[in-house]
Amino acid sequence: MSIVANLTKELDALASEQGIEISAVITKSGAPIAWHLPNGTSAEIIATLSATIFGASEVIYTGYGWEKPRKVTIEAGEQGTLITRSLGAKAILVLMSKTLNKADLDKKAKEAETTIRGVMQNE
Repeated sequence: MSIVANLTKELDALASEQGIEISAVITKSGAPIAWHLPNGTSAEIIATLSATIFGASEVIYTGYGWEKPRKVTIEAGEQGTLITRSLGAKAILVLMSKTLNKADLDKKAKEAETTIRGVMQNE
């Protein structure tokens, strides 16, 4: 099985088992690698905009000489939460959920990061 297939399998499991409606592994430059998205959702748009948000936070932090952020969280109240987590120098994990609260989604994101890093290292 290819790395993309293995990553997609993990993202599909997040949707079916964890209540995460949108998930993706993307490059830091904004290209989608693997994703689980609702029908009609563009992987390219999710990847580009998520990478922009994450990259902007890195610019802000490094501009002050601070360590780059490992995650960025955006809350939209009742409309859900977006979490992006660094997967190393070249990739980002993106998770969105309307059903999980911020704390629960953050916990799932941390667990998913560990699993996905393992998949990426084994390929």
